[in-house]
Amino acid sequence: MTERTGRSLRLSPTQVKNADNALTKFGSKSDLAAQLKMSRTTINKFFKGEPVQRQQFLCICKKLKLKWEPDDELVQQKGKPPSSLSDPPAESEKDDIDALVQQVRSRLHDDIQRLHGTMPLWEIDRCVPLGDLFVDVNILEELSSSRKSELDDLWQDFSQNPSYRSLDRIGLGKELKGVSGLEVLAKNANLMVVGKPGSGKTTYLQRVVMECNAGNLQAHRIPVLIKLRDFVEDGREVAYSLERYLERCWRLSDAETQLALDRGRALVLLDGLDEVTGEDGKNIAKEIKRFARTYPQVQVIVTCRTQSQESRFERFDYVEVADFNEPQVRAFAQHWYKAVMGEESGGLAKAKEFLGLLFLEENKPIRELAITPILLSLTCAVFHHKGKFYSKRSKLYEEGLELLLEQWDERRGIERDEIYRDLSVERKLELLSFLAVKKFEKEQYVLFEQAEIEEYIAEFLGIGQRDSRAVLRAMEAQHGLLIERSQKIWSFSHLTFQEYLVALNFSCKDKRGEALIWYLYEKKWEQVILLFSEKIFNIDDFALLLKCSIDESVSRYDRLQVLLKWISQKSSNTSSCYSRTTLRSFYLSLLTLINTIDELEAPGLSNWFLGDFSALLSKLDDRIELHVYHNSENGFWLGNPSGSLQGEPALDRDLCHARAHASLLGRAFRLDEVRYAAEKNDWMLHQNEEDFEFFHSLDDACFYEIAEDLYRAREFCEENDWKNLSLELSQLYEQSPIGIYDNWEEYRQWCRDDSEAWADKLRIFSIKYRKIDYHWQLTERDWSVLLAYIYANRILIDCLKGNSEKISKPLELFIMETLLIPYSELEAIADATKAIP
Repeated sequence: MTERTGRSLRLSPTQVKNADNALTKFGSKSDLAAQLKMSRTTINKFFKGEPVQRQQFLCICKKLKLKWEPDDELVQQKGKPPSSLSDPPAESEKDDIDALVQQVRSRLHDDIQRLHGTMPLWEIDRCVPLGDLFVDVNILEELSSSRKSELDDLWQDFSQNPSYRSLDRIGLGKELKGVSGLEVLAKNANLMVVGKPGSGKTTYLQRVVMECNAGNLQAHRIPVLIKLRDFVEDGREVAYSLERYLERCWRLSDAETQLALDRGRALVLLDGLDEVTGEDGKNIAKEIKRFARTYPQVQVIVTCRTQSQESRFERFDYVEVADFNEPQVRAFAQHWYKAVMGEESGGLAKAKEFLGLLFLEENKPIRELAITPILLSLTCAVFHHKGKFYSKRSKLYEEGLELLLEQWDERRGIERDEIYRDLSVERKLELLSFLAVKKFEKEQYVLFEQAEIEEYIAEFLGIGQRDSRAVLRAMEAQHGLLIERSQKIWSFSHLTFQEYLVALNFSCKDKRGEALIWYLYEKKWEQVILLFSEKIFNIDDFALLLKCSIDESVSRYDRLQVLLKWISQKSSNTSSCYSRTTLRSFYLSLLTLINTIDELEAPGLSNWFLGDFSALLSKLDDRIELHVYHNSENGFWLGNPSGSLQGEPALDRDLCHARAHASLLGRAFRLDEVRYAAEKNDWMLHQNEEDFEFFHSLDDACFYEIAEDLYRAREFCEENDWKNLSLELSQLYEQSPIGIYDNWEEYRQWCRDDSEAWADKLRIFSIKYRKIDYHWQLTERDWSVLLAYIYANRILIDCLKGNSEKISKPLELFIMETLLIPYSELEAIADATKAIP
């Protein structure tokens, strides 16, 4: 169809294509311009379908041997030529196109609803309405692989933010937030939506086409969603022409289809560019580019796995589907269980139970994995079938890898043709495990430079660099377990998967785990060790190896052996409802926390190491909690002061807490005096003295902590008829200030002059009557070794609890009963065992 524009003529989109074909036989546009003695501008306008003067238009057509006939239908419209694409349409023509669009939308409405209105429930084998399960995705308007970040900067971003374990926000910065998937459409730009397998790309397009079909989104356009893997066959019949394919789908004439496209009255959604490969894939990609170039007013949205397309698409904005954040995880779980259970109240109750378990600290690695719809669906399905997570987390990770490596493409009928496809699933796992270990054994254990990872792939497969690069891209496109975080900087998609693959590698090569013992005290290896313990068949050898290594690590430190001996004796002489092992852990935690407070800043103290004392204690007996909470600059209290901690251990905690708090008050008062002088001096340099204000770190909460400790301790002594200690505590209570609100100066004077002497008396009574609250005077090295010792014992207990069904009961009992005892007692047990005939 050739269109007249006043004294000018222009080619229709169909004839533009014919003209391009004719030009290839003739030569170049420069040759054509030279022979016709026309400007390049005129020639370019002709091939773009823009208006050209009538005489020049006819000369070009004659030279290219293009047959041109005036379009009688357009000429007969009252002698008025149609407007060009750039001109606003006449009112009557606008009415015609509106009617045409609504006619097609009405005709296709039910088909779209039927084809795209449901989605499968993974692992449940049935479909549910899209609206019942869909959670709007977040879209990042900057691709991670397009960022130009230095590897060192990305590593700093990761290592300084431990909460980024899932790796999904490396280099994004705290301020970068995604926008709603539906909101990003408002820009009316063509979009290339990339994302990992199972990140929700297909579901996103389904939601877009359904919203448009319902008239909630771009109701002036005809929506169409084409699965490109189906288009390989369907499109072959129309030579992969999107215009002819749409003409058939819409059941319109060629003229009507052209009119709708020229006016931009179509929303074309193309799903799964990565799923079409070989020559067919190249032809389809070429056709999408041509179509978008020919019809700039049509909005085209294409989905593709992250960076798997070979060349960028001009006139397309590249955006990326972000991993789920916490609100999206919670919303998806609620939708999932309501859909599966078929009723709202039961579904919400089950979702609440699931989310309560998922967001426990102990399940953080699972939570870090379940941040894409596909892996979150798998996690929901496991909980739905079992009523809990797998007792072995490694089983969930194994199923997740199988899902991404094999089932995801297989169930959707997708075939790949790259070199990587020929590897078996087992061989792919071996390759991934090899890459995981190669990087994990380095100090910087997360990020690969592209040349580095290509070298590892080439080494493992025995191939050249070019082939290894193709394998790397195939691995990213097919299962998304490797991600390009920034240009030529790669990592695993989830740290959890990398840790599992490292554990898998060790379990295949080192059944006893002797090599892993060397990494016991490196924090990054913790999850690897725990996963390794789940993968190996004989856990007894590994558990005993861990136990011996941990005990030997403190055997040469005399002060620590004296401390462990005291703990052993103290727990044996304490009457309580707790086991001896629990008491040993409790008293070791208590003395560590109190000595830490006495030092104000304990040397070598690390927050995550200190947390291991409380974590170990709660794993031995979840009725006991012992933390330090700071109320002000000098005030603190020990966790669970009036909770389930009972009997003599509660008394010992109160005595130590009161004494340490009183000691701290005196030190805090002296620090206040120094701070007061410094702040006032600085103020006087710039302000008037009468306006100076100073806020003391002392407050009434500090005193009431001490008072409550003493009250509980005296009450316990009276109940158990411990008259002597009760009398001593009563006398101490009389020596402390009373009624601080009316006697604030008296309280401050007591803090300054008497609190530390008062604390010393309480310490004497505690040692005399309870043999508690000694000042151990540990060196910095002693602290470091002790903290590592507790950390390692906590890992040992985690290994036992994670493998309770396969560890031998006698060995488990031996480890539990000999936990935290001095080395001399262990040697005595060993000698006694040898003496048994």
